[in-house]
Amino acid sequence: MTPEPSATTELPTINPNPVLPEGFPMPQDPSLLEPGASRVRVRSRTSRFPFPIPNGWFIVATAAELDPGELKAVHYFGDDLVVYRTASGEPRTTEAYCPHLGAHLAVGGKVDGECIACPFHGWTFDGTGQCVDIPYASTERIPAKAKLRSYPTIERNGMIWAWHHLEEGEPFFEVPVVPEVEDTEWLEPMVREFRIATSCQEMAENNHDFAHFKFVHGTDAIPEANERVEGTYKYVESGGLHRETFGLGLGVLRIPGFMTFFSSVTPVDEDNVHIRWVFTAPVSSGAEMLDKIATGFTSGVSQDIPIWENKVYRPRPVLTKGEGGIAQHRKWSRQFYSFPDGEPDEI
Repeated sequence: MTPEPSATTELPTINPNPVLPEGFPMPQDPSLLEPGASRVRVRSRTSRFPFPIPNGWFIVATAAELDPGELKAVHYFGDDLVVYRTASGEPRTTEAYCPHLGAHLAVGGKVDGECIACPFHGWTFDGTGQCVDIPYASTERIPAKAKLRSYPTIERNGMIWAWHHLEEGEPFFEVPVVPEVEDTEWLEPMVREFRIATSCQEMAENNHDFAHFKFVHGTDAIPEANERVEGTYKYVESGGLHRETFGLGLGVLRIPGFMTFFSSVTPVDEDNVHIRWVFTAPVSSGAEMLDKIATGFTSGVSQDIPIWENKVYRPRPVLTKGEGGIAQHRKWSRQFYSFPDGEPDEI
């Protein structure tokens, strides 16, 4: 089963004269996730995070968005990219601009068999990004620098994933297979997607900030959890929820036998992310129940959005007893960053 793409996610608008929300708990407002939603922004600080875009696997398109021979312009990882599907059906991701004279490959370009061709002069590039044809050249020699940056790309769980690495390193963990997505005993997956002005690390930190559940979400008590960490992988069990984390921005959450959803938090740039949550449940639950489950989770995250979008990052937070998981999460997160000019002292 292939999840269908949801509506286009426009960037939210910023209200210059906002009505500030009242907290304790924060109000649920699912409309904040709608395309073009108006959000509160009183923060004037920019460049909030001392870390770059993380290395990892991130969704760049749904599988249903691209038929063989089609291409799509996207903006992720702080750059303009092109995602395309070859004639044989292989998904690929490259930088958008031709190394020749800078034309955008998605604007008039085309998929040519297993390659992509530039609309400006017909230069053609293979799956590694290497130019393999200059149709009007007087010599067969192709300049070595005639190459696009290409991103390792796979199709899994009904999504197209690209591997981002700041220094173009090879993947060091895998995208998990979520068997419920292809199981005929489970419902057709439902995709909810939205954008938030925050980072992958900040979103993931919420899972370790147990006290916020009481004050932001209004739970009666502060929950507890059991966590197991194995390199790039985490497993957490808390109150019937089973959460697996693979790197920064990729997670699978289950209430066994009741529902499963996997998530991708794709960096748009250093300060903004594009979230896709993909939900499914047993067929016996019915589509109405699946919609209620998805709405419940997205309503919950709407309580976090005004805080995420208006907070700053404290490299040296003042923590109390019981908040050690936040410091441990930050230490674990370091493995997903590259610092070509040397790691800063405080991240």
